[in-house]
Amino acid sequence: MKQCFMVWAAVVSGALSAASPVVAGTIDTAWLERAWPGQREHTYEVGKAEVHWRQKVSAQEGIFAGARFIAPLELERTWRLSSDYSDLGAMTPGVTAVRVLEHTPTRQVIEVDVKVLWKSVRLYFEMEQEPPEALRFRMNTPALGDYLGVARLRPVSPGQTEIKLSTWLSPPARVPRGLVIWIERGAILGGIRNFLKTCEHASPT
Repeated sequence: MKQCFMVWAAVVSGALSAASPVVAGTIDTAWLERAWPGQREHTYEVGKAEVHWRQKVSAQEGIFAGARFIAPLELERTWRLSSDYSDLGAMTPGVTAVRVLEHTPTRQVIEVDVKVLWKSVRLYFEMEQEPPEALRFRMNTPALGDYLGVARLRPVSPGQTEIKLSTWLSPPARVPRGLVIWIERGAILGGIRNFLKTCEHASPT
């Protein structure tokens, strides 16, 4: 059960509208990784792990969401699991098809078909990878603008890796931002729960 929890969250958020094909180019997330003025923080228990959550909801600046947690595997194995999208369709409700349009060691483009209630949409995700320490993604939609995310991985002790995820999105004005952050928080925490289960199954017995 391999899954990239970042893409799962993006699928849920991106299903608000159809997406346009991605445009090649460096994904800038340096501004996203800093502290967000006025951010709110909370700690959640997800399975056996603590997830440190942060968020900021602004009508002018958009929606910022982030999570930090410890994966119970060494850096290289955590990286392989977090950057594997092979089971995204099977693990993500509403996903009907996943196609890899481009694949190199440092860049991937993924096309995802999603059905939400009566609506079917096609989403395009561009991934930039710096193995085994960073993964950035971008999804461009006419209605949402850019949906950006970055995950940083670093070893914290033998057999443990910290993952720090930061995302930003700007929903349409007609969509209540409180509803969007509620959906996104549930999607990210649910994805982390499944990811940690995958790590446990991959751990030596």
